[in-house]
Amino acid sequence: MQIHPHLDGVLLDVDYRGSAEPQTLDVGVKLAGPAEVPLAPWAIGSLVDCVARGLAGGSDFAPDVGRARLLAGPTGEGAAPGPGELGPDYAFRLEVAGMSPRFVRVLVEHLAASGHPHGARTLSVVGGLPTDGSQLSVREDLLARWLDDPAAYPGVWSDPGFRVVTKSSPRGATVRVALARGRMDDFAAELEATFSAWQNAVLTYPNARQTGRGVMDPHGSFARTRTELYAKVSLFDLAREPARASLVNALARFHRVVAPLASVEIATP
Repeated sequence: MQIHPHLDGVLLDVDYRGSAEPQTLDVGVKLAGPAEVPLAPWAIGSLVDCVARGLAGGSDFAPDVGRARLLAGPTGEGAAPGPGELGPDYAFRLEVAGMSPRFVRVLVEHLAASGHPHGARTLSVVGGLPTDGSQLSVREDLLARWLDDPAAYPGVWSDPGFRVVTKSSPRGATVRVALARGRMDDFAAELEATFSAWQNAVLTYPNARQTGRGVMDPHGSFARTRTELYAKVSLFDLAREPARASLVNALARFHRVVAPLASVEIATP
């Protein structure tokens, strides 16, 4: 697995079928030794937020269908790690809805790198619905093939509801979001949170040359006018189409749930 060497030798157990209705999702991680900080609980918390913000539905589920919450498992939210928060064994139970099987790849990639200084030995993702061989189902053999495919990430929802313009930039990425109505001051905080969730979701995506893991500046800068918001990251080296698809999906959820958008312009290298 050239893109993600953290997954070399990791035993995968995957049995998941996506649904627009809520289901349980049991996620297990076994590390070779205790982690220094609770990266796995933090990753789960981040990905729960990504599902809720429309980043997990891909081309399979409308972005506003996404729901997720942690039912059981460590959170890593205390001032100091509590019992079990450093592993080496983790068990999380989530409730999810509207999560594409391809988002299981994102989940696995995040958790595979969550044991520093130790690697993962086994990763399991088991949903509450039986797999049926449809395009909404994934088992470990199919996931293994996806992990070798730099394009096998959640696709873009076919009807985001606003005009999308894509451009090329020499370096870094910029995004312009225009409201259909209303004042940007009322929605800027939620848009910035959506942008940050997108940055977390694509953290493990491959680079533009598709030769290894990509990189993006985690600190975006923002500016706004009365009806538009501008976001910029100075360093952006990610596979263009999967990263753009993820952002459009997140903004489509914003459009449906928070405030209607007129257009989105995305410029990437």
